Amino acid sequence: MNSSELRGYLTGLILGDGTLGKGVHKRSFEIKSINKDFIEQIYNDIKSCSNFNIILKTVDAHTGSDGVNHKLHYVLTIKAHPYFNKKYNYFYDDYRKRRITNESLNWLTLSGLANWYMSDGYICLVGKTKGYIKDRRIDLCTDRYKKEDVEKIQKYFYNTWGWETSLIKRKTNSKDMYRIRFKKTSAQDFLYKISPYITSSFYYKLNMCYDYQPEWMTNEYFNLMTEIQKCEHPNSEIAEG
Repeated sequence: MNSSELRGYLTGLILGDGTLGKGVHKRSFEIKSINKDFIEQIYNDIKSCSNFNIILKTVDAHTGSDGVNHKLHYVLTIKAHPYFNKKYNYFYDDYRKRRITNESLNWLTLSGLANWYMSDGYICLVGKTKGYIKDRRIDLCTDRYKKEDVEKIQKYFYNTWGWETSLIKRKTNSKDMYRIRFKKTSAQDFLYKISPYITSSFYYKLNMCYDYQPEWMTNEYFNLMTEIQKCEHPNSEIAEG
């Protein structure tokens, strides 16, 4: 990756589950996941094109001091570096609250979008638990962002890629949160475009699980979906509704 590609790659991670640390002249980057393949892919990708000091750590399943149970997971940390200090204000406000800026969205590449989706995206198969899938929902979890920020993301998707989305309002602990749902005709294009950058253990996040080709579905996506279904990863965890 060249410098702009690396920036787009990292942007997707930061907009997703990645975090930037505190600091004045230098800041660190950290991302956690229960998916080892994802963390190792990030490590290899960044190591191959940068001089960042990267550390990998395995954290065993445990119960935290707050009584919350934590699964076995993996942590990737990039030691404090001036690079992240320069980028910090594009992702956080003065009160260290997450935010979306037009600049950060415009930095995104397809590999960055894939990273964001691997962190925060999912497909919900509505009705599968009752034996019949009646709908598919392809969502991007953006709960950490304010409504106006999520609307910026929607605008970016449409203006840059032509992807149509809707805003889904959820209420958690009396707080309004918002997620992005792709229209299925747009979702197939999104999933097809990011597919080369998705680690194999996350292929299930690309699979809308049709056993036929609807009229609206492109040949490119249908072929991708069919290939995924032939070699479905044993640990696939498609959301069921």
